[in-house]
Amino acid sequence: MNPRLHEFDLLCQRLNIIHYLIDPSKPAQNGRVERSHRTDQEMFYDRQKFKTKLELERAIRKWNKYYNNLEHCALDGLNPNEALTRVQYVYA
Repeated sequence: MNPRLHEFDLLCQRLNIIHYLIDPSKPAQNGRVERSHRTDQEMFYDRQKFKTKLELERAIRKWNKYYNNLEHCALDGLNPNEALTRVQYVYA
């Protein structure tokens, strides 16, 4: 076992999943994550102001709960929680 590998990398190896890092500063290589960041910025951060760290943390938890239960085209109409459940079921 390679001690430099992250736990996630080790899991990918066990599941025969190819995992690689994209080049720094290359958002075109990571379009889904970049789109998610844009949605977070436009629908969450740009619409709210936070006075305390605790207020921000609570709002983020609420936003994540809302967002992760929305249907997503990229997930064939599933919401992220449903998609995660299916993946966990397949690899259980």
